[in-house]
Amino acid sequence: MAAKIARFPPARHNDGLQLMAIESSFEEAYRSAMEGALVLDRSHLATIAARGKDRESFLQNMLTNDVRSLAPSTGVPAAFLTVKGKLVSDLLVFKSDSFLLQMERERAEPFRKALDRYIISEDVALESRAQSEAMFSLEGPKASGILAELTGISLSDLDELAHLHFRSLDLSGVPARITAQRRELTPRFDVTASPDAAKSLLERSLERGALLGGESVREARRIEASRPRFGIDMDESHLPLEAGLDEAISFQKGCYIGQEYVVRLAHRGHVNRKLAGLRLSGVEAPASGSPVLHGDEEAGTVTSSALSPAFGGALALAYLKRGHWEPGTEVTVGGATATVSSLPFARSALCS
Repeated sequence: MAAKIARFPPARHNDGLQLMAIESSFEEAYRSAMEGALVLDRSHLATIAARGKDRESFLQNMLTNDVRSLAPSTGVPAAFLTVKGKLVSDLLVFKSDSFLLQMERERAEPFRKALDRYIISEDVALESRAQSEAMFSLEGPKASGILAELTGISLSDLDELAHLHFRSLDLSGVPARITAQRRELTPRFDVTASPDAAKSLLERSLERGALLGGESVREARRIEASRPRFGIDMDESHLPLEAGLDEAISFQKGCYIGQEYVVRLAHRGHVNRKLAGLRLSGVEAPASGSPVLHGDEEAGTVTSSALSPAFGGALALAYLKRGHWEPGTEVTVGGATATVSSLPFARSALCS
C-alpha cells in the first residue's frame, strides 16, 4: 500500500484542525504500533458533556451501566436503549467536572436528541463538543515516553494509568485529557484537546518518531481488541447482549430505559444470535456481509474483518446463530476455513 497524504481529521468532522502529513503504509504503521509509536486519527468519535446538578441521577436512570459509582477521572462503557431494549448508541462515560459521553460521531446528535426528550424538570444540560475538541491516539510501546516528554506527566504515572482512567492537564492554558486504553495488544493513549492543541501535540509526536496510520491499521487494531463499532457491527436493530456489550450493563443498579427487556433476556439465558470472533486460515479478510457456513447451513454473517500480522492471518467479527458460536467450531467463509473464537481474541497469539 503506497503512502498517501492524509488530512487529520477530515474537514467534514472539524474544520478547526487542518494537518497535512504522510500516512504510512499498513505494514509500516502496524510495525510502529507493535514496536514503536503510532498516531491514529480518532475524529470518528465525538463527546457530549452532561452538566447541571441533576446530571448524575439523570444519567443513572437513562444508561445501562452504573455511573453513580464512578470515581473522578475514570470511565466505564455503557449503552442507551429504546424502551424495547434496542440500541440507540453504545458509549463511554467519563466522570470529570461534568460527565463526558463519548461515542461515534454519527450517533452523537441522534443520541443527544433522544436523551434530551427525557429531560423534564431535571437540571441537566447536554453540550456537544464536536467542534471544540479533537482527538487522536498515540499507541505502541514508545507512546508513553513520547507523551511524558510532551505533557510533563511522569512516565511512571502514564504506565500506571488503568483502563479508561484519564489525566486532565493544562497545556499553556488549554485543557486536555489523556485517557488510557488497555484492551489493545500494545499500550494506547487517547489525546483530547482543542483542535489547535491537538494539532500541535500530533505534529510534535510525529517529530519524535511516531508514524501516522490510516483507516486500515485502525480497523485492524479495533478488531484485534474485539471492539464492535456502531454502524458497522451493530445498529438500532440489535440488543446489547447480542452485540457483546456485556461490560456495558450493570445488573445491580436500579431502573433504566429498556431494563425490562435486558433483564428478561438475561434470565432467559440465551439470545438467538451473538457477535463472535473468527480466525481465518488465510490472510484474505472477508467482506462485510459475507455468509458464514457450517457445512451446508448458513451459520451467520461477517460484519467486519482485517488482516492481523500479530495473529498470523485474518480476523473477523460475525453474528452467528445459536448453536454455531461455540469456540473451536470449524466454519467456512468465502471458501476459506475459519475457527470460531470467543471474544476478546486471545492475546496469547503474540507469544505463540
